Amino acid sequence: MAARQLDATAPAAVVHLVPAQVQHNGPAAVSNFFRPQETGASVEGLSLLQASLRGRALSGVQLPLPAGYSGVVLERSKASDDAEGAAWAAAATFASMHYWNHDAAPLKGDGLRRCLEWAELAAGVHTPVDPAAVAAAAVARQQSGAG
Repeated sequence: MAARQLDATAPAAVVHLVPAQVQHNGPAAVSNFFRPQETGASVEGLSLLQASLRGRALSGVQLPLPAGYSGVVLERSKASDDAEGAAWAAAATFASMHYWNHDAAPLKGDGLRRCLEWAELAAGVHTPVDPAAVAAAAVARQQSGAG
């Protein structure tokens, strides 16, 4: 699949992935009630954030997207009302997201963090290998006594 070009006019957004299901689909004054704060601590090199949602403590970090990736907030185009021929438009873009857990800091073993690391790993796995470079590296390793 070819990479798609984003609408350059789509504004940047602050995105939060919270461990909750909200039964609402539409505008809301979220910033009036959800106010993340820096704790001054860090976890695995990322600044730790704290907030609460519906009285429950949340711990979070801001995760950058992998190099070469952009996040997009999509909305259904007003031109298409039926589900069959749905057209989508970029409402906003983001380069990082705030990832939240209940009561515990998000760690590298969490599913989302592992998924974001996969993009970099996949790029390395699918990079073409030059057989001459592999042979030269093997000879150099053997000569250094490491092999």
